[in-house]
Amino acid sequence: MDSLLKLPEGAVYRESKGRAHVEATHHGGVIYITGTCDSLQRQVEYYEALYHTARDALEQTEQSLRREKEKKSKPSWYILLLECSVGFIIGIATANIFPKRFIKG
Repeated sequence: MDSLLKLPEGAVYRESKGRAHVEATHHGGVIYITGTCDSLQRQVEYYEALYHTARDALEQTEQSLRREKEKKSKPSWYILLLECSVGFIIGIATANIFPKRFIKG
């Protein structure tokens, strides 16, 4: 610790062992130490990419579900008119085929 305090202002001390790297800097009476590890950085990048892929897939699924819901919740006037017309025609046809059931007396 004393040797780090003896570093001149703005000087940097670096040490590496394998994939691990440490850097110590002295600024304004404060010692800043930064450490990195190549394999750890690769894991961080892997999980960030995995997160972004999952987030994009979730957003795409949400958009797809919204579109499906909009399609199902808004029946077109054409289909509604067609259903009413078919019901009316079936009612008239039934009344003509079985007239005695619909006439009183």
